[in-house]
Amino acid sequence: MNIIDFHCDTLTMLKPEKESFEKNAHMVDLERLEKAGVRVQCCAAFVPTGMFPAESREQKSMEEFLRVHHVWQDVLDQYPDRLLPVRSREELERCFQEEKTGLLLTIEDGGVCGSNLENVKKVFELGVRLITLTWNYENAFGFPNGKDGGLKPLGIEAVQEMNRLGILVDVSHLSDDGFWDVQKYSKKPFVASHSNARAVTGHPRNLTDEMIRAVAESGGIIGLNFAPDFLGEGGVSRVSDMVRHVLHIREKGGSGVLALGSDFDGIGGTLEIGGPDQFVLLWEALRKAGMSETELEGMWYGNGARVLREVLPCR
Repeated sequence: MNIIDFHCDTLTMLKPEKESFEKNAHMVDLERLEKAGVRVQCCAAFVPTGMFPAESREQKSMEEFLRVHHVWQDVLDQYPDRLLPVRSREELERCFQEEKTGLLLTIEDGGVCGSNLENVKKVFELGVRLITLTWNYENAFGFPNGKDGGLKPLGIEAVQEMNRLGILVDVSHLSDDGFWDVQKYSKKPFVASHSNARAVTGHPRNLTDEMIRAVAESGGIIGLNFAPDFLGEGGVSRVSDMVRHVLHIREKGGSGVLALGSDFDGIGGTLEIGGPDQFVLLWEALRKAGMSETELEGMWYGNGARVLREVLPCR
């Protein structure tokens, strides 16, 4: 079973001096990725830029990104026979051909780039291939979910530069106005790496039906988020709630927009699926709910691979 998961925070949480990526107490490790058949795991450098003091925000944000980048590179260097970086279409294909796990480095909070558009190119050269434009704070690109305001002029330029370079534009955490700005200015498919359906669970981090259709029309994907608050109520992440969101997203955007965006190691609460080796529980529940094997294979990896092939650069 091939899998692409568009979001986890494991590398941000990992402490290489104390624990191993091969097997650890986090939700994601190499053993579980291999057991599940994960071909691409998107690994976020999660940098909550708005939490740093304003006077040192840009410096501290870039330092934290570089720390996680070092972890990513160190993990790849430790397991060259089992892991691959995913920076190009060719490296993506190698993951499937050689049945290895690829680690695609992402940034969660484009504020890492500060007020300098050149930093978008800098992080691209360091291997980043997806940027979540905002987290839960305003930054130089735009405004987060639940806030008024769309993309700022630098945010529009950043979207255009990401299109040019081959970085996926991610609207998870972005404000509603910012979402529609991305839809207006992005010339490539854009993604919601870890978001659900607002009509099912009324959280501002989730997407409206109109947004679901817009992502689908762009050729992008929506990665199902396993966080309890985005699925339902009571602090429990239930497979039954995941099924409700998936079926709703499929109804509004078609099965070609479906993908996985677990948010492993970025979520808490009671979790019925607590790691990639348990994705099969969702597969079986969706199959029982009437989804075909072709649709499930699309959600598990086919739709995501299509988007990556379109957006990633050639090498």
